[in-house]
Amino acid sequence: MRTKAKRLTIIGTSAIAILALSVPNASATSKRTEAKMKINPNCTVALYVDDHQYRGKIRAQAHFTCSRGDNLFTPSISIDRDGTHGHGRKSAGPKVIDEDRGFGGFETTTSDKSGTQCYRASLLIIYPDPVGADESQGVKTPCLNT
Repeated sequence: MRTKAKRLTIIGTSAIAILALSVPNASATSKRTEAKMKINPNCTVALYVDDHQYRGKIRAQAHFTCSRGDNLFTPSISIDRDGTHGHGRKSAGPKVIDEDRGFGGFETTTSDKSGTQCYRASLLIIYPDPVGADESQGVKTPCLNT
């Protein structure tokens, strides 16, 4: 009987430990925004900012899709921290998306400073025009306070 009680105690403790390890970080938060793309409104961009993918880091990520037609653009992503711009700025170069092929997983990270900070994912989309002036579009997420 004593051996059985020990075994149940070990199994119970192991189960609690596994559950504790699998529970996500309680402070994990994210903000998201979606926008129609300027040149083709059938194309959308989803922009995220979160603090739960990389420990001690803030991540900005963008996904681009089209329901009809296609779009040629050059995205540039960065993170704004308390009004300062351009942390972790990254460009993906020219991209073409259509109904069959989107572009996702475009991301950048920056260190999470101590104290409460307001982080925003910031995306600049340039639409090249071979004849005239290029057009641009800016998209930002709401503030993520960490």
